[in-house]
Amino acid sequence: MGFEFQLPETPVILAGGFGGPAVMFTVTPMRNGLTLGATNIQAGALELYKQVFARGPLSGWTGGIYPAIAACPQFLCLGPAYHFYASFAGVAGGVALTSVTETAIVYGAETCNAQMAKNAKSPGTFPNVHPSYKPFGPGFGIHVFRNIIATAGLRMFCTPCTAMLEMATGKSNTLTQIGGDFAGNVCAACLSAPVHQLYGFTVTTPELATLGSTEMRERMVKFLKDQYLETKDGRTRLSAVVPRDLFMRSMYVAVAYTMYSTLERGLVKFWKSRSQ
Repeated sequence: MGFEFQLPETPVILAGGFGGPAVMFTVTPMRNGLTLGATNIQAGALELYKQVFARGPLSGWTGGIYPAIAACPQFLCLGPAYHFYASFAGVAGGVALTSVTETAIVYGAETCNAQMAKNAKSPGTFPNVHPSYKPFGPGFGIHVFRNIIATAGLRMFCTPCTAMLEMATGKSNTLTQIGGDFAGNVCAACLSAPVHQLYGFTVTTPELATLGSTEMRERMVKFLKDQYLETKDGRTRLSAVVPRDLFMRSMYVAVAYTMYSTLERGLVKFWKSRSQ
């Protein structure tokens, strides 16, 4: 049984090559807000978004050009590369291999973006930001794990969410498709939120580079506990940061992936209508 790989259709290439970068640049303020939230557990979502735009409306898109450039191969990876991997590794294997490939493509750009956002808030934190072309560094494995969860939302969660929405409404149309996509991506966004925040903390905390592996791991665990747990009256419970991070992660991932999947479907439909 040989490999089964089919070259993507023209509208799929256009969606990945042009739509992907446009989507990722559009959601830059959401991504920068998440980055700032990784080192500020006191601020609410609105306050973090205000910090993102503190230097004016255009400041929200600080560093956004780098993930936008990387988004072209990134979204081509989420399309044809996924189907290639899944043809011999199955859906789960395809998700894992796609996520590793995606990290190799976008890690440098996202880390550069995160450190630039940190410098915009706290000038001088990183005298030399991570090169956007360097595909590895601190938090690489965390980045891969985050992408596995996010890609699973796009490739594994959206279909059952759409089916449930159609069953609940008794309708099957564009709105139920978009709603199902958004619901599936929200599920993945919520699951990946703490992983993304840990990645953001890792790449925007320069002193971690001076710690040994044991100390670094302890610092990461402490970050997650400080970020998501609070103790009051002798009882430990989830902190108020949890809904904030779930909301902000959903605003970033679910919006971006839903925009992309809607654009891709629209281009395919338009392309087919023109060829008839």
